[in-house]
Amino acid sequence: MAVSWLERLAARAPVPVYPLLGIGGERVLYELALAGRVARVDSPRHASVLLVAGHVPAQHHEALKRVHDQLPRPFATLWFRSQPLPGLENARRADDLATLADELVALHRELHTGQRGSSPRLLPDEPPNPWQGLGDDGHGGEGMMGGTPYGRPMAMNMQDDIRDGLTLDSLTFRLGPFYPLLPPGLAAEITLQGDVIQSWTSLSSAYPRALDAIFQTAREQPVSIAELELARARHHLRQLYLALRLAGLESLGLQALRLARGLTPASRINGLRRRLMRSGFFNLAALDGGVLDAEMARRLGGPAARAAGIDADLRRDDAHYRRLGFSPVLSWGSDTRARWQQALGEIEQSLALARRAVDEGDPLTAAPGNVETPCGPWRDRPSPAAGGCLDELLPGLEWDSALATIASLDLAPVSASPPPGEASAESASASSGSHEEGAP
Repeated sequence: MAVSWLERLAARAPVPVYPLLGIGGERVLYELALAGRVARVDSPRHASVLLVAGHVPAQHHEALKRVHDQLPRPFATLWFRSQPLPGLENARRADDLATLADELVALHRELHTGQRGSSPRLLPDEPPNPWQGLGDDGHGGEGMMGGTPYGRPMAMNMQDDIRDGLTLDSLTFRLGPFYPLLPPGLAAEITLQGDVIQSWTSLSSAYPRALDAIFQTAREQPVSIAELELARARHHLRQLYLALRLAGLESLGLQALRLARGLTPASRINGLRRRLMRSGFFNLAALDGGVLDAEMARRLGGPAARAAGIDADLRRDDAHYRRLGFSPVLSWGSDTRARWQQALGEIEQSLALARRAVDEGDPLTAAPGNVETPCGPWRDRPSPAAGGCLDELLPGLEWDSALATIASLDLAPVSASPPPGEASAESASASSGSHEEGAP
């Protein structure tokens, strides 16, 4: 009776979900964040449902299986716009972003009321490093140091710390491609001494990111400047949400996300800016790092370049933007803090441009093809700086500064088209949203 009562209680609790993002899956993060019945967790060991969102390339199937098998029983998987792996053919699938939270809640309830069995394990139950019977005492260790005692490599490579010369144990490990604090698809081999990164070697690049459909349309035909600028501001607000969640300011991040959902030309971010200042976000020591040199900033382009004082923005070449009085917003720093200050400035500029465009009859862009996305000029191929800049930028930073740096950079290449269904879902969300912030 007690177990039955606990199971019913668990079935009514918020659903602990671990989102595993493939190509085109990043939009589910924003939907989950605003769904009150779903609790996103940052470790698969704390989840009862694994949400696989978007296409996962074949080279990352083994990594997907390792994440899958970390969930504690009983657990289930939901595949959103994705094909289940062999062995999981009976897993639930979904394609409608608007009903995703309902699907997760129903799956969780079925799991805890016994209507659905736990997902099967996909990998053999064995340690990644053999250790039994090996080493001096049969537990994989080698003397006082070395080996893989109980299957876990020792932190033992003694070398001078590149920052302050202290000699500490170093630990080398791999993260990604589904680590929640890195862009989906990005994987790296990292060596830490204490909390300082000694080396960072990128092993795979971030998956392509789908921007709002209007940016793809702008490559082919003139589009509404007001709608284009609202989409630009929406992108920056979503990125700000991720950074605020990383900084432990999730409630403030949710305010940014709600504003993004209901964005209109009448929206203001004055209140959000004031709350950011009062929260101490811009005073965080983690924002001190990630300084880009002029060449790297130029190659990355977009807000990262303008935050470093580089006057480059394709909108200036558009006659109708010039008629609206457009000129690029520039900052004169090149660290993580400057990039977030730049993002706020560009959000305010985009909203002002949208209001001005509506007042002047909602003009269209003057000529298609030459598109400045929220991440910089549209490139058919990813910039070589995007994948390799972390290898140069992160060594010497403390772990929190490194993660904050990554969050401030658009490292994912732009997808050539939005995933199926994204355009209609985005349009419906934008048209039905309400004004969140109000006038200052």
